[in-house]
Amino acid sequence: MKRLIIAVCLTAASVSAYADTWRTPNTNGGYIVITSRDCPEYPNKGLRSGYTYIQGGRTMTFCWAFIDGMIKALYKDGTEYMYNPANFEKIPAGRQG
Repeated sequence: MKRLIIAVCLTAASVSAYADTWRTPNTNGGYIVITSRDCPEYPNKGLRSGYTYIQGGRTMTFCWAFIDGMIKALYKDGTEYMYNPANFEKIPAGRQG
């Protein structure tokens, strides 16, 4: 049910000064962050923008979409990952990553 609520919120998100943003910890001491912003690499394709960062500040960007109830992330280097949307928590508006 939580997956459905997150999916509905993300796909129905309105454009605002701050995009709706969710995050989950990664295994490298940072976070995987997904936003409701359109992915600039694939405009008008229904993909959203995201990024992941680790301790030390390294950041990698990706485009994502819901596939089979999971978040499928396509990183710029061509790697693909699937993430469980139930693991993500919403970040309050105005706060980033």
